[in-house]
Amino acid sequence: MELKKLGEKTYVLLNPVNVGIYLLNDFEVCVIDSGSSKDYGKEISKVIEENNWHLKYIINTHSHADHISGNAYLQNKYHCRIFASKVESYFINAPILESALMYGAKPIDNLCNSFLMAKPSCCEDINNISIEGLEIVDLSGHSFGLIGVLTSDNVLFVGDAYTSPKILEKYQIQYTYDVANFIKTLDFLEQTNYKFYVPSHGDIESDITHTIKANKDNILNIEAKIEQLLLKYHSYNEMLNELFKYYHIRETVEQYYIVGTTIKSIITKLVEEDKISLSVKDATLWIEKK
Repeated sequence: MELKKLGEKTYVLLNPVNVGIYLLNDFEVCVIDSGSSKDYGKEISKVIEENNWHLKYIINTHSHADHISGNAYLQNKYHCRIFASKVESYFINAPILESALMYGAKPIDNLCNSFLMAKPSCCEDINNISIEGLEIVDLSGHSFGLIGVLTSDNVLFVGDAYTSPKILEKYQIQYTYDVANFIKTLDFLEQTNYKFYVPSHGDIESDITHTIKANKDNILNIEAKIEQLLLKYHSYNEMLNELFKYYHIRETVEQYYIVGTTIKSIITKLVEEDKISLSVKDATLWIEKK
């Protein structure tokens, strides 16, 4: 991991999942997200010890496994406190909830692997503490209660509030729990003016105009494709099949549920906007444009 300094107290460990480090004082630090594996935790620990720091807090932007999988290792080693938004803290304490949410019942083994389900760690509600030099920003949409962390150096760690355009080109349908809120968050971020923006997946930027547009265009293009397909296909499964083919998505159990979550969220948005109606015919979800 490359340690990059972004301000007097703000650092980032550059990796496929970027990790923030904030200096609370001369020797104590707060880590922002902990990566996708125990090995991430070990690498974070190595950097902390090389700099003679001590880990006091971890703030998780949200509960997805690629952001919290270093938690258990770091908490066991440093006895640090871990914080997230209230709703996300439930999922961090009991990660099986993540897979259960996606599946809608007790999850099958395919949804209980390390890619989707981290080891549990003891996490508290971020609203119960005030950490000097850090401000919590509501960036919900991608997940229930995703938060951004703004440091005193005017650096905003945004978690998965958006993704780099390069990753969007490769994985066009990103997991999104609440598409309507996701777009609102993008609109909000577009109006901000921080020194640096640090996404979990992507490059550090000072100007995120292009990146925000790419994310918004991506989700709106998927929505438009769904509306186009509804002119011909009315069953949910038929429409999902066409989307898998159009976006060249591998037909696996995991992808069925990950991609399906985003598609169902777009359906919710279209229902709320009174553009479509839902019914059940022959035990199949039926979707019709109004």
